[in-house]
Parts: sequence; C-alpha cells; structure tokens
Amino acid sequence: MLRNTNLDTIRGIAVLGLLFLNIYYFAIFETGYVNLATIPLSDTVIDWVNVLLLDGRFRSLFCLLFGAALCIQIDKYKEVEKLKTRLFWIVIFGLLHGYLLWPGDILVTYGLAGYFAVKYLDATERKLITHGAAFGFGGIGMMLLLGSIDVADPIIRGSEAYDAVVDDLPKDVLGHFIHNGVFYSIMLLVTPLITLWYSLGLMLAGIYLFRTQVFDVGISKKLMPLVVFSVLLLSIVTMYLKAINIHALSVLLDSVVWMNAFVSALLIVNWVVKLRLSGLNLSWLQAVGRLALTCYILQSLLAVSFFYWLVPNGHAQYTRIEYVAVALLLTLIQLTLAPVYLRFFNQGPLEYILRKLCAMHQERQYV
Repeated sequence: MLRNTNLDTIRGIAVLGLLFLNIYYFAIFETGYVNLATIPLSDTVIDWVNVLLLDGRFRSLFCLLFGAALCIQIDKYKEVEKLKTRLFWIVIFGLLHGYLLWPGDILVTYGLAGYFAVKYLDATERKLITHGAAFGFGGIGMMLLLGSIDVADPIIRGSEAYDAVVDDLPKDVLGHFIHNGVFYSIMLLVTPLITLWYSLGLMLAGIYLFRTQVFDVGISKKLMPLVVFSVLLLSIVTMYLKAINIHALSVLLDSVVWMNAFVSALLIVNWVVKLRLSGLNLSWLQAVGRLALTCYILQSLLAVSFFYWLVPNGHAQYTRIEYVAVALLLTLIQLTLAPVYLRFFNQGPLEYILRKLCAMHQERQYV
C-alpha cells in the first residue's frame, strides 16, 4: 500500500505545532505560563495568536489523522484484533510517557478513543456525522459543566499562590517521578469525563474525511463557504470573550476555542492538500510526520531536560518570547534530524519498537 504523503505532512505540522502550546507546561505543568504583574505587549500579542490561530488546532489535527489512520490500518491488517493490539501498545507508550517524562501525555486518550472508534469503521457516513457530533459536543458540554463548578482565580508571578506552586516543584529525579505520578493520575481520572469523548468525535470525523477523500483532494467547493464562515464566526466570538476578560467565563472561552479548533483544522487539511496538489513537496514536514511518535516523545525528553535541569528557573525569568524561542529551537532540531535519519532508516526508533511489540503480541496469540 502506497504511503499517503499528505497525511505525513499534516502529521508533521501537528506534532511541531503542538510543541508551541505545550512548551509552557513543560516548565510548570500545574499552571502553564504564569503572567507577570505587568504584562508586556509581546506577551499579549503571542497570547492572542495562540488563542486565535493555535490553541486546539493541532490536537484536533491529530484526532482527525488518528481516525484516518484507523481506516488505513484496518485495510493493512484486515483484522480488528490486530488493530486493537496496536492501540493497546499506544496506550502503554502513553502511560510510560506520562508517568516517566511528562504528565501532559495525549497518547492514552487517543489509544482509548481509538478502541471506540474501531467500532465505527463500517458505519455509514450519516452515522459518522451524527455520532461524531454527539461525542464532540458532549465532550464540550462536560467541560462546561465541570469547569463551571470551580473557576480558580488566575495567579501572577511573585504572589503567594505562585510561590506555593514553585515550592512544590520537584527538586530531584525521585521528586520528578512522584510529581508526574500524582498529576498524571489526576489526568487519567479526568480523561473519561471530557477529552476522551471529544477526541472520539474528531476521530469519527477523520474516518469520514478519509472516506470522502478530503485528505486526497481537499474540501469540496460546496462545503468550503460553510467552513470559512464557521471559523470567522467562532473567531469573532473568541475575540469578544477574550476582550471582555471576565474570568468566570474562561471555561466558555475554552469551549468556543475547541469548536473553532475543529473547523480550523479542516482548513489546515485543505491548505496542505492544495499545496501538495500544486506540486509543493514539503519533504521536511513529511519526514517529521513519518517519525511523529518518536518526535512527540523526543519533544518531552528535550523540553523536560531543558526546564528541569538546564534552566530550572526559566518559569520565573522567561516571558512568552523566550518560550517561543525554545520551541523554535526544538522545532529546528526535529526538522533537521528527521530527514537525515530517514536517509538511513525506514522508520523511527519508537515506530520500530511499536511494530515489533505488535508483531510479538500477535505471535504469542497464534501460538
């Protein structure tokens, strides 16, 4: 089966783009970026760019791609059990990532959502749309419900609340593992309530997009005006909610951003497909996309090492510009290493291990 290079390119954008949102949480997972008492203009600009152009887009892309990948893998393996074996090992990779490296892992959510999405591989297009919408809006509804129960006040650097968070940060390797264990366990408890169902809804959308060849030819001219209008409308609502800056409405802002992220992800898919059809290669992004699992874990390894061991006081010193600079550096490393690596090997080290583990599991079942 020929590899779909459009999917690789989109996956490369997703894995690199995700870094620019996660970078703040590598420094302090509990809070992410903590504002200064006096917010510099550059922080404000970057914050608005994140909300309007980046937040949620790359997670949404990953979910859409995950749904498409399920279609490809069922054609490859021909058996649902083989596909479930792969999902099982993705969950294991995620658990190791969350507990050992960084508690912001997304692999477990995708692996578990994939188990449910497998049941829809033979579903009609109508069922994919209706059930996908139900799961997606259900996840957003749960976020609104749970998020509105207790909206904590924002903290600023130098406050007592900030100092308390800093005092609890791990000081050594053992503390790092304990910190990860506590917060990742909390993440696992929250996952079935919110992100699992939202991710499942997007995966069903990904299956639908793959079946209707959107990843090959782009969004139809008939549908494009609706997608563009939805992005514009949701962006206007986002700007209004952010401009009035009522903290009690922050969870509503997040829900609008999630919805905007989905339709914006559709535009990104269409943009990449059209560029590829025009003859643009984008080989560096393709290389990162082919090594997506390895690059995703590598990001955590490099960023955690940077903020915990090389610049442990970065959270107290850095503005958003410095965080973006670190993300750009890590992006450059991946864009440089991935194409070079693929000159000598056909797949990434973690992709290779995943394939071998799946094969070993199947051999044991056969025996």
